[in-house]
Amino acid sequence: MNKSRKLLRKPNEAFIRRAINQANPNVLRVALYQQTGDQALANMKVEKKDLRGGALTAFVLSPDHLDEVRQKAFEYLTADHPTAAVLPDKAQAEHLMSVFLNQQQTPAEVDFGYEELAFQDYPRDVTWSNLELGSKLNDFNVLIVGAGISGIAAAVQLNRLGVKYRIVDKQEGLGGTWHLNDYPEARVDISTFIYQFKFEKNYPWNSHFATQEEIKRYLDHIVGKYHVRENISLQTELIGASWNPETHQWDAEIRNVDGSIENTSVNIIISCSGLFTIPKIPQFNGIQTYQGKIFHTTAWDHDYDIRNKSIAVIGTGSTGCQLVPGLAKQKCKVAVYQRTPSWVTPLKGYTSKVSEEKRWLFETMPAYWNWFVFSTYITEMPLQELQIIDPEWEDKGGVVNERNDNLRKSLTQYINSKFPDNPNLAAKCIPKYPPLARRLVMDNGWYDALNQENVELITEGIDRFYEKGIVTKDGVRRDFDLVVVSSGFEVSKYLWPIKYKGRDGTTPDQLWEKDGARAHLGINMPWFPNFFMFYGPNGNGRGGGFHSWAEIWSRYVGGLIVHMVEQGYQEVEVRDEVFKAYNDAMDKEDEKLLWKSRGKGGYYVNKHGRSGVNMPWSVHDFYSMVQQPNFDDFDWR
Repeated sequence: MNKSRKLLRKPNEAFIRRAINQANPNVLRVALYQQTGDQALANMKVEKKDLRGGALTAFVLSPDHLDEVRQKAFEYLTADHPTAAVLPDKAQAEHLMSVFLNQQQTPAEVDFGYEELAFQDYPRDVTWSNLELGSKLNDFNVLIVGAGISGIAAAVQLNRLGVKYRIVDKQEGLGGTWHLNDYPEARVDISTFIYQFKFEKNYPWNSHFATQEEIKRYLDHIVGKYHVRENISLQTELIGASWNPETHQWDAEIRNVDGSIENTSVNIIISCSGLFTIPKIPQFNGIQTYQGKIFHTTAWDHDYDIRNKSIAVIGTGSTGCQLVPGLAKQKCKVAVYQRTPSWVTPLKGYTSKVSEEKRWLFETMPAYWNWFVFSTYITEMPLQELQIIDPEWEDKGGVVNERNDNLRKSLTQYINSKFPDNPNLAAKCIPKYPPLARRLVMDNGWYDALNQENVELITEGIDRFYEKGIVTKDGVRRDFDLVVVSSGFEVSKYLWPIKYKGRDGTTPDQLWEKDGARAHLGINMPWFPNFFMFYGPNGNGRGGGFHSWAEIWSRYVGGLIVHMVEQGYQEVEVRDEVFKAYNDAMDKEDEKLLWKSRGKGGYYVNKHGRSGVNMPWSVHDFYSMVQQPNFDDFDWR
């Protein structure tokens, strides 16, 4: 089976040479091998190379073969070859992956990798086994809460199944957290080529790490192309929903854009409200007395002219570190209030554009885009190894494991190299906890900004606000025109502020009062029939692109819906013993990792001291759990 591509006019030879020289050689090699079957390409050596100070591992072609691969690619691209990719089946793809990596993979790794390669139109899809459904679907409907990435993924899957649905989102635009977070310099900290849906092929990204504006354009493109837009109700808020055992439905109360209250009933609710939804607003003493401008990064006032202003930035997590370099370039006087430093890792080309030559190669070399996407995914996978506590390494005086400690040394050296004449400032930037115990931050010019004369890093705690600014605990007063609160989100407030009442009036707070939010597979809970969460408690995977997980969750829930409708059931609810067994196993698995014991707080750990955000299992182990639903885990009524 071949997939035809648009035939492009051939550029001159110099352009083609430039494109080949900009290509990832190992990606180019395997794409050529897939097309030509040239065994010499398969027999070439592959080496492992550390990236980002040792956080990631790339599988790179040995330098001995670079000239040969580039010449073969030039000959292929200048000859009259078909512009369609020779599409492999799973067994052929498994062989190609082993050639790319120079090693074999487990069955789960093969399945996940094959889906990441995205040779199929919808690599993560579920379909009906019985197409004679008739009126069963006429009265079946789903309410999706949230028009972000996961809500859109759910909608695309439901469209594929022909299931009626409606998305409600209280914001005035789609995109979820990418609509909310429109502060200057906002962009992804993961490669754009992994941060995308796999059912959408070769989208023409401008940046290797997309900006907030570009992500919004991408999502707007998706909802248009895949016929989701007409089912989205913006500025529309789900106030609450109660399970009705008599109708086997959720009775939902919705506030529409005009303020009117709508009462409706739905068969299924899929909550896609996300993790980064509720801004965290610190309650500083005297903050109400401050007379200058103040806002949270999620409520950026784009009409406010920041040039030449004196600005305080409170918080040095991912957002603060992204934000400050841009403010410093605006000739602002910037004071950065840091409570806990972040590990900020170097990343070459973080703001670089996708060149015309690379874009041409994506469009012209069959399967090059697919293997480039696979490369970005597989390069990230070894990051998981740095999260595992090694008791033997601890006995030798280590902190986490050898690779994590080596990364710590590498990042510490990087920080010191940025402040060769200011060791005191360097010391303020070096965290006391190991890398990955909290979120790793990409260097967007953060350390360079701290070196500028108009930027000050303040590590004294904030004592109080006064009418003109902020007083630190050492008594120093600083006046500001603007205070930017970059304090992150209330990540423990899953589902909040919507008032859900499940079976017998049970609320999530009642289920979670002991040690915070919990779920089965991060997706469902007992006492809540026909209710699913995407990116729910402990739903943050240890690797893999977020869009991929959203597609996997959509397939999982789609499989439950198909079974429900085809078998004539009205309710599906995870069994209580399954829920408890899963969470017990999850807690044991979590003890092997660094977040709870090494993180010194941070948003990965909830107020009960439990790791409540991250998934403790490896990507491929967890993928095996959610690849398809186990119908025996549920009560069907």
